[in-house]
Amino acid sequence: MAVQIRIKGSKETNEYQDAIALKEIFETEFRKSNVIGEILIISNATLFGQVTKDVDLIAIGKFEKYSITIKSKAKTNKAHNLTDEELEKLSEKERLVFVNDFCFVFETKRHRAEDVRLEGTTLLVRYNSKLSDVTVQSENQKYSLKSFFEDRLNFSPYISNFIWLRNVSWDSLKELIGENENLYNKHNYLPDVFSFRFLLQLAAIQQIPYTPIHYNESIQSLKGYSTINSLHKNIEYNLQEIDSMFEVFERIKEGKGELTRKKIERITTRLLKNQNYAKSIGEKLVIISGRAGTGKTIKLLNIACNLATENGARCLILTYNHALVSDIKRTLALAEIPDGVDDHTVNISTLHKFFYEILLGFEIGAVTKQNDKKFIPNYLNNYENLLKELLEYINEELIGDAEISELMKSRHQQVGWDYLLIDEAQDWETFEKDIIFRIFGKSRIIIADGVDQLIRSHNKLNWTRKLKPNFDFTKTFEKRGLRQKINLVTFVNALADKVNINWELEGKKELIGGKIIISLNEYNEDLHNQEYRICKQNGNSAYEMLFLVPPSMVDRKKITDKYGNQISQHTFQKISHFEQMGIPIWDGTSNDLRTEYSVNLNEHRLLQYESCRGLEGWTVACLNFDDFIQYKYDTFADENKDNPQQSLALETFEEMRHKFIYLWSLIPLTRAIDTLIITIRDKDSFIAKKLKEVYQENPDIIEWIE
Repeated sequence: MAVQIRIKGSKETNEYQDAIALKEIFETEFRKSNVIGEILIISNATLFGQVTKDVDLIAIGKFEKYSITIKSKAKTNKAHNLTDEELEKLSEKERLVFVNDFCFVFETKRHRAEDVRLEGTTLLVRYNSKLSDVTVQSENQKYSLKSFFEDRLNFSPYISNFIWLRNVSWDSLKELIGENENLYNKHNYLPDVFSFRFLLQLAAIQQIPYTPIHYNESIQSLKGYSTINSLHKNIEYNLQEIDSMFEVFERIKEGKGELTRKKIERITTRLLKNQNYAKSIGEKLVIISGRAGTGKTIKLLNIACNLATENGARCLILTYNHALVSDIKRTLALAEIPDGVDDHTVNISTLHKFFYEILLGFEIGAVTKQNDKKFIPNYLNNYENLLKELLEYINEELIGDAEISELMKSRHQQVGWDYLLIDEAQDWETFEKDIIFRIFGKSRIIIADGVDQLIRSHNKLNWTRKLKPNFDFTKTFEKRGLRQKINLVTFVNALADKVNINWELEGKKELIGGKIIISLNEYNEDLHNQEYRICKQNGNSAYEMLFLVPPSMVDRKKITDKYGNQISQHTFQKISHFEQMGIPIWDGTSNDLRTEYSVNLNEHRLLQYESCRGLEGWTVACLNFDDFIQYKYDTFADENKDNPQQSLALETFEEMRHKFIYLWSLIPLTRAIDTLIITIRDKDSFIAKKLKEVYQENPDIIEWIE
């Protein structure tokens, strides 16, 4: 057989067995032919860096002069004026098609026919009496694979996606489709057994074959054959390169760094059995309370992973920090925690995206359709009003238990979670809490409460209002710093005292050591090489050295995107200078990143201070820290200025502003585990003077550079 077929993937999985079955289908087609070609089948692929990372099967192939007769429509050059006869030739019929190359992605399901349902054009499968949307899952895999190609090879093929029902016969599948005119010749469902010809016919529905035009002097006519290509002209698959491309996940797993490895160990440890609050999960609201650095986010992750792996639960972590979403997605990927629609999974989302799915499900707002997809225009600008409208419907019982139950069924993948775990819950709004309580119930909610760490508002949300202690909720108080080494805890406590902020964190005595460097100079190559070398000597990768920058170090400009829309583009203004110093950067200040998180072990993360909550690094460099303090001072909202009695502490506006700014300033200083670097631009600033005082009282743990 001249067509070489290879399988890549772990042999210990069901997906590998599916790959073997797919290989046999290909071999049946090519066993007796003289076709020359190559096919690569990848099972249980991890698309590291993408929104949807888990893919069951991918098949990529290329041929020399391979043709097959299939029944399909065809298309041709739009500039060619078609006669009625030629239009007839392009209609659906048996036609000769040359297949030059293809890229297919398969979502495989082992459900019985009775556990598969078709609602309109949406295929659903049953998991633990709940229905999951496989159609959306399959579409998401296709677009993630497309993005995966673009990120690594700077091109992407046309990808056809299929749902392979491994335990459903063709007769059962036809019965499922029935007389549905929208599907009978347009679906992408594969029965247990099928031929390569059948596969290509379904592919031709998604990618209509192209019929070339024959040019002969003044006469133009359609040629007698069609073609299917997944690549643009002058691009060809290098399957060896593609094979290597899918090894990036294994390479990153091997070199992920000591800090990431420890984080994975912490979130996958069986912790719940030894915790007093464990028996309250599923029975009452669980609150994990503590200051920055006490490990609240990691504990949420650990609880979610325990519930998923031990109890088969579907868990969603909610935050409003996009950078934290990216970091946790990376950690979950490396920990190989499932993120699909299966019976157990852990996922993370911004609360804005999550509420968007709820609003869409209830059709709140000016829901519009475009390309067969519903969306809510101008959503973020109307966010508060839309949620308050939803809450009003709930309170007036226009949306009740029946409607909520239907939402959980119809949007199970997006909304139907067993548990919601909420990070930085103290910063939520009352109407957000009320909606979540009403739709999910307090017993399915676990929150991390950052005490007085406020970002979105200046008033802390009371999650326990009208709830009875021990009966309606259980609360833990985390007092020990679980992230930072003891010297860093001492430093942050001392600075908090200098700026008159109530902040007393208890260090963990086992975490001895830690170093603070404060420099009145710009961050430079010598300092970087010295500290990065130490970071690597401790087993860490570049990812675990984190840079934080103020808005003054971020360039913003208006550009036109590919759809013609005016958007704001953000980039770190010194990225070229850093590259010249040999410091490769994953620029988290950019809103145009093509991947969700860094997939390069040699890149350092760089983010704005505003995005640092919940994150950590072995070494953290806080650049132009005084500029960040000034920014918080300049942008502090003064809605309470004329009515200070609204604040819980009855503070003056100046007192309230001071507390807010300097509580905020301590958050980035608690991100480092071993080494904290602070650069100051203005040595005469208030924060510079206070840092100098802390240094003079603690010269043994702080290095001061002028």
